Amino acid sequence: MATYQLAQEALAAEFAARWAEALAAVEARQLAGSLTELETAYTAAIRESAAASYTLSVAFYRLVRALETGRVIGGPGYRPGASLGSLWADFNKATGKRTGSGPREVLPVDIRNPFPAADPAREARRAEESFRHQVADRVAAHERERPAREGSAALDDAELVAWEKEFLESLKTGGSGAGGMLVQDAGRDAVHLALQDDPGAIGYFRATDASPCYFCALMAGRGAVYKSKRTAAFGAHPHCHCQAVPIFSRRYRLATENDRFARMWREFGGGSLADWRTYYARNQ
Repeated sequence: MATYQLAQEALAAEFAARWAEALAAVEARQLAGSLTELETAYTAAIRESAAASYTLSVAFYRLVRALETGRVIGGPGYRPGASLGSLWADFNKATGKRTGSGPREVLPVDIRNPFPAADPAREARRAEESFRHQVADRVAAHERERPAREGSAALDDAELVAWEKEFLESLKTGGSGAGGMLVQDAGRDAVHLALQDDPGAIGYFRATDASPCYFCALMAGRGAVYKSKRTAAFGAHPHCHCQAVPIFSRRYRLATENDRFARMWREFGGGSLADWRTYYARNQ
């Protein structure tokens, strides 16, 4: 599980590095005239890392399912004659690490494809909307403010330089968070939607990173979440590295962090979300 989560984080970081590189190639005063090139770089980086996130999640889901049920499921990436050994090989290839291996005996097959089909048009819209909110709209507001700034300072004034630098940094941070969410959503959606459509799955639990926000800690503290219409949404946010881990047996084991957050919630004793946020910050 840790390898899977770290590999998903690495894909988000890969996108963030490409976005930072694209921004670094543009002067602050050239941003308004470079939006087309920046959007192309932003959306292409999301698309490529999101595709890798989807492939990784399918390999993870198929491996976990086979380990828990002794059966392999069809769908993208399925190869006839699959075994635990070949499923481990697929997962290792997707993570770039050798984390496990298994026997070569062919597994029984559930000929079913629960994985959501790629929707390039929807993915493109989400990337375009993210760019508009995180970059284009903010650049427009920045440009409207520029005349007042430049009218009260020389172009090399330290305060003006700091203002430009701070804005570029905010574009990098905001774009990385929103774009990285879309990258990981490709994988999160693959797992979360597959388990809703897979009769062999009973639910999932939320695995967090080492230091999640108060909301993610609360969600992880719920433990196992069983399939229902009410639980059909995962609820990630920018800079969130939580993942849905599918469950195929009542004999599942939660991650240690889930137990820790569940214990914190019990000790908290109830109250508003704002109260929990304060309590969590004080006790994390």
